[in-house]
Amino acid sequence: MDYFTADLHLAHPKLADLRGFDTVAAHDAAVMAPLYRLDPKQDTLWVLGDVCAGGVASMESALGQLRTLRVSMHLVTGNHDPVHPMYRGAQKHFAAYAAVFASVQQVARTKVGGEGVMLSHFPYVDVPDRLSRSNFDQYQLPNLGMWLIHGHTHSDAPRSGKRSICVSLEAWDRRPASAEEIAAEMQR
Repeated sequence: MDYFTADLHLAHPKLADLRGFDTVAAHDAAVMAPLYRLDPKQDTLWVLGDVCAGGVASMESALGQLRTLRVSMHLVTGNHDPVHPMYRGAQKHFAAYAAVFASVQQVARTKVGGEGVMLSHFPYVDVPDRLSRSNFDQYQLPNLGMWLIHGHTHSDAPRSGKRSICVSLEAWDRRPASAEEIAAEMQR
């Protein structure tokens, strides 16, 4: 079974506070707990960006925590990941991410419920950023009709558009969404 999640923000004090945790350690433990329940023999986890707070110390902490998981993982990079191409020198972090993830990419494509879907950290270009930021516009995909699974928005609603689904932790009760759940949302 494929699972999808985004915006883990491990080792991120501000997000830990915004999510109602007294400490970063408590936040990180709550984020990691559902990931430990995935079956390494049959599950795959797609992380759609923002595993950390940004910066090398946060990156190293987040990757260290994720390294303890036994499930196969793929990363689609986000704006808080130092390996994202928006950062000069991003390539110098690639080996650290590749040691944890089976693949590291800016955009990916897979199938959910027999239908092709795009995977990106960012929502489609026609989905407004609730914080009115335009500095990520060049990394957003145009909506050409395919389903998109994404993160970034921290929305508490799974549906972000007619053919797009947000898998930020806030939209799925701080846990990854299964391909079955995504397929059901696509049918609604």
